[in-house]
Parts: sequence; structure tokens; C-alpha cells
Amino acid sequence: MKRLFLTFLLLTSMCAWLSARTKEKPEIVPFDRGIGMPNSCFIPKGSVGGGLSVSYTNYNIGNSANDIGYKMLFSLIQDVKGSFDTFGVSPYISYFVADNISVGARFDYDRSAFTLGDLNLKLTDELAFNISNMNYLKQSYSGALTVRDYIPIAGSKRFAMFAELSAAGAYGQSESYKIDNTDKVGTYQDIYQFSLGVVPGITCFVTNETAIEISVGVMGFEYQKVVQTTNQVEVSVMENSKANFKINLLSINLGLSVYIPTGAHRVKKSVKTQKVKKDEIY
Repeated sequence: MKRLFLTFLLLTSMCAWLSARTKEKPEIVPFDRGIGMPNSCFIPKGSVGGGLSVSYTNYNIGNSANDIGYKMLFSLIQDVKGSFDTFGVSPYISYFVADNISVGARFDYDRSAFTLGDLNLKLTDELAFNISNMNYLKQSYSGALTVRDYIPIAGSKRFAMFAELSAAGAYGQSESYKIDNTDKVGTYQDIYQFSLGVVPGITCFVTNETAIEISVGVMGFEYQKVVQTTNQVEVSVMENSKANFKINLLSINLGLSVYIPTGAHRVKKSVKTQKVKKDEIY
């Protein structure tokens, strides 16, 4: 009887263990913040975006009549006469191949000119230097292809973050020279550059089609080659490459962009609004 009871207890335990093993485990759902797949449409497919930014800077020092020149750095640099000008223009256009995703192109032109008419560097009464008739000019042209992905903030249709991937190529020319009597002595450079970069930013729509954007470069790769010719005789070549994985405060951009929806997303005046305006005219 005792053996029969132990056999029954063992069979009961085995059945309970098998039942626990075959019981279905609860399904574990992976944690997802929902960043990569926004549910709301920030800018619809088929929209066309574009913009233009222009910058200009001008400095003139010691160019007044009978001006002896500007003094700076505790009078170590004296009798400074010269001018500095910069100009830049950057148009761009983009097309949305899907909701919140655009491809685009950007063109940049930059020009810098510096003229130093006169400069006296006085370290001591016995040690002083004079520099005059120095000129510097640089022009550069660059083009870039971009892909941008917008992520609406909390499903908003006004505020969104974006990440832009760009591939850019540039060509520039620069020359620095000095005019001594009738002779022009200086150095000429051809500059070739290629870069890949990731630029995050924030977009805020102030109207239905106009937005303000702030972006900053955080990482990228850059290659540059400079071919330099001095006095049309001596030639030298410099190549350098670098990778950046940090925030570049000098690359912060503030821009104004226009996004125009097309097709069914285009905002149209209702028949009622058109009728009211027609009655007001008559």
C-alpha cells in the first residue's frame, strides 16, 4: 500500500512538472521609443522645398583722409590701414520622395578679400617691423547632395528634429601677393575638397509653408588637396584629411526655408471663402 502511494505521488509530481513546462510563456514585446517610425506626417510626400542665404561683411581701417592708421593690441600694432570683405550666397532645393524624407542639392559661393595697406609691429624701440601692400583673395565654389529625415516632436506639425547626410565637393582659388614698385610677388593656390557629414537640427514652421531652421555639424570626414605655385616657378602640393566627431560651434547655421506642398496636399481656398470675397467686391 505504501509503495502504491509513493508511485501515485511520483506520477502526480511528474504531471505537474510537465504541465508547467508546456505552459505558454507570456510574449515579451521589445521596448521601442517610436523615434525611427513617426506616426504623424510633418512634411508630405511630393512637397518641394527651397531657400537662399546671403552673407556680407566689410571692414575698413584707417582709410579716412590724413588718417595715420588704427592702433590695437596695446599699441604693439600701429598705423594699421586696410580692408576686409567677405561675401557668400547659398541657394538650395529639395524634393520629398516620401513623408518626412527629402533629397536635395545645395550650391555655395564664397569670396574673401583682404588688403593690408600698412602695418607697423613694434615690440621694442630697437625691434620693429613694417608690412605694406599685402593682398589676399580667395574664391570657392561647392556643391552638395543631401538626404534629410524629419522626426516630429510629440507628433507636432510645427516642430521637428531632423538629421541630414550630405556629400559635398568644392573647388577654390586663392592668391596672396605683394606689390613692390611695379613687381607683383606672391603665391597662387588651387584648392580641391571633398567631405561627408552628418548635420542634425530643429525646424519650426512660422506659417503653413515657411520655416526657421537651426543646424549644427557634429561629425564628418574631409579631404583637401592644395596645389601651390610661388612666383610662377616653385610648385608644392599639400594633402590632408580629417574626421570630426564633436560639435563644431563655428558650423551653427540659422536659415529660412519655404516648403510648398503639391497635389492633394496643396492648401486651396474653399468655395465658401471665395463666395464671401466675391460678395465683398460687389
